[in-house]
Amino acid sequence: MMIEQVTYYTDQLQEIVERVWINYDCTSSSRYLISLAGVPGAGKTTFANQIAMELSKKVAKTIVLSQDGFHLYRSELEAMPNASEAIRRRGAPFTFNAKAFVKLVSILHDKSIEINAPSFDHKLKDPVENDIMIARDVSIVIIEGNYVSLKDKFWNDISSLVDDTWFIIASEQLVRSRIIRRHLQAGIAKNEQEAIERTDGNDLQNAKYILENSKTTNVLIVTR
Repeated sequence: MMIEQVTYYTDQLQEIVERVWINYDCTSSSRYLISLAGVPGAGKTTFANQIAMELSKKVAKTIVLSQDGFHLYRSELEAMPNASEAIRRRGAPFTFNAKAFVKLVSILHDKSIEINAPSFDHKLKDPVENDIMIARDVSIVIIEGNYVSLKDKFWNDISSLVDDTWFIIASEQLVRSRIIRRHLQAGIAKNEQEAIERTDGNDLQNAKYILENSKTTNVLIVTR
């Protein structure tokens, strides 16, 4: 079935809030779930937190759940047959526990249960178990991550588990500069040259894969 995609810009927060308000059923016993995909550096996390704040004020209590908590541990990557490549490519789809992530997404609708989810500590470079609590009074969850609209095994199931699907885009130049800066600020790269090499050799590879292998979402959000 052909999806008629609606486009918004990142500064159209009120219009996007209105979309959720129209579709969200305040009498429902289920949480309202939104997936937000996009390439690294497109602004997913910043936008997700902004819109979550607005939705909490104007519609219902909202929380952001990132796929980042489902990174495989470094110890798991080191145990892989291709350990050096897995560590170098950390952040690629195969370096996540997609099955566990989708299993958690599959129970998010049920407001009768309190759910604990992992986060990701960039200093430790590993997930932190049970760091995010999705309480019973949370009515809207934004499920944010690079791969939440992928057609690949496990990831492919997410669109059938959520109520609305979003994808955020930004220019390649902006994405690249943001990722390089992020690697330097987080201490992932020791210097600018290393940050550039990591960005071009890994992150932009992942970005290309996302753009070529993601489903068409209900909503396209353009960074400006």
